[in-house]
Amino acid sequence: MRITWRRAELAMLLPLLLLVPLGFVLTHVAEAGKLEPGPLGLALGYLAIMAGAHLVLTLSGHRGDQLLLPVVATIGGVGLVMLNRLPQDLAGTSAFGLQLGMAATQLLWFGVGVVAMLAVAVGFRDDGLLRHYKYTWAALGAALLLATFVFGKEVFGARLWIDLGPVQFQPGEFIKIVLVVFIAGYLAENRALLTGASARIGPISIPPLPYLLPMLAIFVMVMLMVVVLKDLGTALLFFGIFLTMLFVATGRRSYVLIGLILFVAGSFVAYQLFGHVRARVDVWLNPFADPSGAGYQTVHALYAFGRGGLFGEGLGQGLLPSVGGSFPAVQTDFIFAATAEELGLVGAFGLLALALLLVFRGLRIAMLAHDDFSAMLAVGLTTSLGLQTLIIVAGNAKLIPLTGVTFPFVSYGGSSLLASFLVIGLLLSISHRAARVAEPGAP
Repeated sequence: MRITWRRAELAMLLPLLLLVPLGFVLTHVAEAGKLEPGPLGLALGYLAIMAGAHLVLTLSGHRGDQLLLPVVATIGGVGLVMLNRLPQDLAGTSAFGLQLGMAATQLLWFGVGVVAMLAVAVGFRDDGLLRHYKYTWAALGAALLLATFVFGKEVFGARLWIDLGPVQFQPGEFIKIVLVVFIAGYLAENRALLTGASARIGPISIPPLPYLLPMLAIFVMVMLMVVVLKDLGTALLFFGIFLTMLFVATGRRSYVLIGLILFVAGSFVAYQLFGHVRARVDVWLNPFADPSGAGYQTVHALYAFGRGGLFGEGLGQGLLPSVGGSFPAVQTDFIFAATAEELGLVGAFGLLALALLLVFRGLRIAMLAHDDFSAMLAVGLTTSLGLQTLIIVAGNAKLIPLTGVTFPFVSYGGSSLLASFLVIGLLLSISHRAARVAEPGAP
């Protein structure tokens, strides 16, 4: 195996050698009130993980996109600094005699996620396992969804988690990937039929009924998530991924229009019938009606944006992270508001710019893919990261009702981190195959 020197990747990783330790130092100085470096073990561990990932990609001769790892490492570095800034007893690991605080647990999951990413990026050189078994993957997703219905644990009103002894995991994070694999395979196989649909309902063209049923099944699954799991965020994410992939595959605006009409109608019915949906929407419309109760989180998040201003309060100086113990889900759902308070509008927009760059590189990988399935898979995976970021940011800023999705690579959570790194691993694998095909004399 020939070594491929990934010089651009290395050059963009080098600034993290300064920035991540500096973030840890600044937060420690602000909290301790003393000019001292404080504990830097977590920062050095994080840098070692990312350096190891670069080394493995280099030694394995990987030709995948060289911007993905630096962008993810920078976003993750911001997240780890913020999580280290929060009270460490908000979350953590206590199993098999191991006691880790929140930031240390997140670092552990970074290690697991990077290993999974490398296993997929380096070892997964043929997409046949995904392409030819799309219905098997769909059945696996349905089984995970059913397991969540039956065995799920309700947290903050939504049934999202399954307990496996000392470990909890969130099936929705992995169902997202399985859903993308199925839709990519289905659209790649039936693209011509869906594009040339002849059936009509009034002025709207629709595909023949046999090809419409899988799309209706996805809609029903989304509505079931709203009703049974009370998971508005993941339902919105799944449906957004589906509509985006359908439009990219066919270019037909009528399909997107039908999907939006169905979603709006379903949401209206859900609002009328289910109290948890109505409560979320009512808090979104007027959080100040109950600022110390149902609207507590939204109100404090808005105040955090206001306090942050243009340049922020400074690392370690924000009020929102300081009251993390009394502010539910600041380490997950409201990590963006906490970041915006301390880094300001400039820092928040910088974080969003990195997320946008990640989306851009993912779509570029889709454009360079050598077959329809790989292209659709890259589109779906990229959309999942971009739309998830958009949903949490919009929820924090009160642009849409608050949902329970996480900020990829920033929010605390092992399931979210592992799933996000699997997405990056698949994108690296797709871009590697495309680069190999583009080489002269490639098979």
